[in-house]
Amino acid sequence: MSCLASAVHASRRNRRADFQPPHEATSMNAQSNHPSNDTTDPQFLGPEAGQQADGKAGGSARDVQAHELGDMRTILHIALTQPGVMNQAYRAFHNYSIGNQLLAALQLLDKGLPLAPIASFNAWREKGRFVKKGEKAISLFMPISVKRRADKDAPADSAEAGEGGTFSMFMLRPNWFSLNQTEGGAFTAETVTPAWDAVTAMAALDIIEEPFEHLQGNHLGYARARSIGLNPLNPLKHKTRFHEMAHVVLGHTAVADMHDDEALKRQIEEAEAEGVAYLLCALLDLPGQAESRFYIQGWLQGGTLPEKSAKRIFGAADRIMKAGQPVQH
Repeated sequence: MSCLASAVHASRRNRRADFQPPHEATSMNAQSNHPSNDTTDPQFLGPEAGQQADGKAGGSARDVQAHELGDMRTILHIALTQPGVMNQAYRAFHNYSIGNQLLAALQLLDKGLPLAPIASFNAWREKGRFVKKGEKAISLFMPISVKRRADKDAPADSAEAGEGGTFSMFMLRPNWFSLNQTEGGAFTAETVTPAWDAVTAMAALDIIEEPFEHLQGNHLGYARARSIGLNPLNPLKHKTRFHEMAHVVLGHTAVADMHDDEALKRQIEEAEAEGVAYLLCALLDLPGQAESRFYIQGWLQGGTLPEKSAKRIFGAADRIMKAGQPVQH
């Protein structure tokens, strides 16, 4: 697959997520009073489901599972009800048009450079990175204000004979450089925890991490087929890793039939993936939970998450968590 084709494919699969929590034994719609089809399903039982009739804790595997899933339900409820904050990394770069992205991709390909986030000389400097000596800029179309000339042949009392005013036109300007044309301090290191290892988890789940190939610096990661890519400038790489791994585990990156409502389909998929990311960040006590809540609530836009999606979130989070846990000797 060419770099340009990879960029187009990656832009289609780029993800962000949001969702809404279950309430007691009801559906995932917090406004609904309709019970779910099976309120005895252990995936929808609260922590108290592990208690026996005499008040003593049950010791079966089912009791333990119900308790763990009850904890997950509580975490999801927090994600959907407590306010979050915008991850400023989503606004760190200018968002380029499709035309300029294709133009940049062709120029980078001609230079023998991979696809990577692009920014102007000054924008990179503001981010603590500096263009390497001797690097040549790539040209993109940018709006230029041009003064309109007055029409000398127009009658003296007409508008055309007066001040011409200004108008905008697009012209090519060599003002941009890719990440690979810059140098600076080390990128933000990924936050890690001894309770979970990314390399072990991805190997167990047959997921490969590939070099990040995307021109939009505000895109923090993507998933396609069984591969994921993380923006090296991403300040919350661990959260995005969970999110992109979830897309793969949940089957979102598999080839699927056309959907009647692609916008709704993506909304639910993003909700599911970020739901998994939020659960894992909370369970492993990692940063990024407030940003994740904002992302979740933004995608749902006040809507609700289907019960089957809640079950999928719990299942995917459990798989990813167990895949990366240290082996007990």
